[in-house]
Amino acid sequence: MIRRFLLILNMVLAVPAYASGGPEEVELSPDSALKLGFKVKIAPEGSSTMVEIIGPPDINNGCLPARSGSFILDESGKEISAYITELPKREEAPKTVGYLVSKSSNSMGVFIDYFCPGERIYESKRYTITSIEAWHS
Repeated sequence: MIRRFLLILNMVLAVPAYASGGPEEVELSPDSALKLGFKVKIAPEGSSTMVEIIGPPDINNGCLPARSGSFILDESGKEISAYITELPKREEAPKTVGYLVSKSSNSMGVFIDYFCPGERIYESKRYTITSIEAWHS
């Protein structure tokens, strides 16, 4: 009985050690995007603004694009919706598009995730744009 209790306790304590919060999030600015090899297009479309990110085929010596998508945050910053797509492995540059609605209390972001191989998995990053104010120059 005690052995069973210790086994269960060990499992409860060990599982969080293997959990991950996902890749580190990096907010792209015009300067950082240029340095990292991202191309960003921002264009008005009706009552919204189109944001397109085209990323490099790989980043940080072998980290490859794995997912892209967009998300919507409410006024308090909580995620209320997300769209994520797995990217096929290929030589082409990854691309994601999102539309920011100008008359909304919610905010939106677009991203591309780059996953690093093997033991470098903790170097994986999510490159995002959640605000376009810095891009109006």
